[in-house]
Amino acid sequence: MLLQHQFLIHLRDGYLKTLTTYEEGTPFAFHQWDFTRGSGKVAVHVLRGRVFEKACVSEIMATVVIPGRDYESTIQWLGIQTFPASPLVPMLMAVFENVQEQGVEHCPCYFDIFPVIQFDEDRLLLEKEIGAACRKHNRTYPNLPFGYLKMFRLKEPGVGVGYAAGVALEPEEDNQNLFEDIALAAHRSYFELVDRRAPLEVTTVQKQEMHAFRARWVDFIYRENRFFKGGIELGVPVESFMLHMLPPTVCF
Repeated sequence: MLLQHQFLIHLRDGYLKTLTTYEEGTPFAFHQWDFTRGSGKVAVHVLRGRVFEKACVSEIMATVVIPGRDYESTIQWLGIQTFPASPLVPMLMAVFENVQEQGVEHCPCYFDIFPVIQFDEDRLLLEKEIGAACRKHNRTYPNLPFGYLKMFRLKEPGVGVGYAAGVALEPEEDNQNLFEDIALAAHRSYFELVDRRAPLEVTTVQKQEMHAFRARWVDFIYRENRFFKGGIELGVPVESFMLHMLPPTVCF
């Protein structure tokens, strides 16, 4: 077991269990690496099946010195990345963290749901569930895209924001209750959309749109994604990020 923070363990196990219900009889493959430098380990659980062409639940446990700082940070990182087989089912990209440094504890995160084919009713469902969790803690909602732009230091969101129904909690965030409530709301509302859209028939044109989206996603990973760039700099093996974040099939 890599993760030690109880809520992150609970959230990880919840995703593993829920994803398995869509692919009965198909086990997760498990891959593990040591950091290329410093003290850290990465584990990636990969599921490939009928509803999810690929879904990854990944975890990092590391003690590192973040560039620009002169002290160590202990980071527990949980990442969720789905690539549904149907273009009608949106993709989920989520990162939830527990960071302990200089005697304090922080809980940053970023997640959003990314449609190939947009449905207003799906966006409204996400906004209702996730927005309620934010307002419960007196947080402004919607949080995206400006929360994302601030976190990633970008001027334009590009493909890095989907429905803009998710949330970006900054590195200094310390409201654990907020963190937990929005993480659970994301899990709950995302799989509501999966159940709603997965049984529907798709067209050839919609499949082509999905492959076009995936090509843009690959470009985003290598050109804009600070999780990828920052992680590699800290010692995360390139192979682990590629397995976690790259689509199972891409057409350029």
